[in-house]
Amino acid sequence: MFVAAGSWVTTFRSARESFARTASGRDAVKPVSLIICAACTAIPMSAHAAPVITAIRADLSQGSYSFGYLGNVFTFGATGDVFNPLSVLNQAPAATNSFGGFLGIPTTPTSSYTDRGTVTFGPTDSYTSFSAPTAVPYSLGDNFIGLRATVGGQDYFGFAYTTNALLNSIGFETSAGQTITATTAISAVPELATWGMMILGMGAVGGAMRRRQKVRTTVSFA
Repeated sequence: MFVAAGSWVTTFRSARESFARTASGRDAVKPVSLIICAACTAIPMSAHAAPVITAIRADLSQGSYSFGYLGNVFTFGATGDVFNPLSVLNQAPAATNSFGGFLGIPTTPTSSYTDRGTVTFGPTDSYTSFSAPTAVPYSLGDNFIGLRATVGGQDYFGFAYTTNALLNSIGFETSAGQTITATTAISAVPELATWGMMILGMGAVGGAMRRRQKVRTTVSFA
């Protein structure tokens, strides 16, 4: 993250000096607020965007559920098996975190229990496109299942949060190649740039209110 401090600090100082030259009164606050807000929105910040997390709450025992991300379609279903209750289907380029394909081990979707510490999905993991519904081994209980959407040669990583045959939520990174941390929470964390503008905006309002309180009106009668 970088902040071009010189430009907005200069703007803030100019606003402060302009305020000092402005006639006292209620309307004197407005020019300062507008200039400061303009300075806040002009601050260039490069920050990693928060993942998009969406609540689904689909009961897969009542039927399969499909969703798409950047044109990649993923389908989750129920198998009726107690220990392997979930199945996945995703036509290429959509892919699911997988295991196998070596030493004669068949390639299957894989899942991670939510209570086994931090779970992430990214470029170092293995992914496979399953063109037919394929059971996810040992997917009973609360699990995270890694997802990968590919568009224009760039990969976007995500996850599905499941409980037995219930698809609770899905999440995807909005930055290509970025590793995602799976979570059971639904709400996403605001971006750093958003936090910066919020903090500066609140400071601007507080400063304007303090100056406004110092204004005194004197009325004299002849």
